[in-house]
Amino acid sequence: MSLRRLLLGVYAICFAIGTFTHAQHIWHYGFLPYRFAPLPTNIFWTALTLIDPLVILLFLLRRRRSALSLALAIMVSDVAVNSYAVFGSGYGEFAPALALQSAFLGFVLGSIGFLWADPPLSVRTAPPPRGSCG
Repeated sequence: MSLRRLLLGVYAICFAIGTFTHAQHIWHYGFLPYRFAPLPTNIFWTALTLIDPLVILLFLLRRRRSALSLALAIMVSDVAVNSYAVFGSGYGEFAPALALQSAFLGFVLGSIGFLWADPPLSVRTAPPPRGSCG
C-alpha cells in the first residue's frame, strides 16, 4: 500500500466517524439536535452530517484537491467553533472531542502538502529524449 493511499484512508475514516457521530445525534435527538448551543453553532454542527461525507465522495470521484481543500476548511472551522464552545461558552464536556479534532487538524495540515502535489517524478514515465540514437 502506498503512503498516499494510507493517508487518504485516514482522512476517509476520520470524516466517516464525523458523519456517523452527527447522524447519530440527529437520529436520537431530531433535526438541529444541539439545542443547548446557539442556533448558528447548531446549524453548523448539523450541516457537518452532509459536508463530512462530501470529502469522502470527492476523493472517490478522484477530485483530490477539491477534497483536500474542503477537508482543510471543515477542520479549521470545526476546531474554531468547538474551541469557542469549550473555552468561550463553557461546554467543557467537549474538550476531549476538541483535542481529537485538533490532532486531526494537525494531521491534515501536516499531510496536505504531500497529498496536494502530483506523484513524484520517479513514478511518472518520461518520454525518451528527442534525437537520441539509443
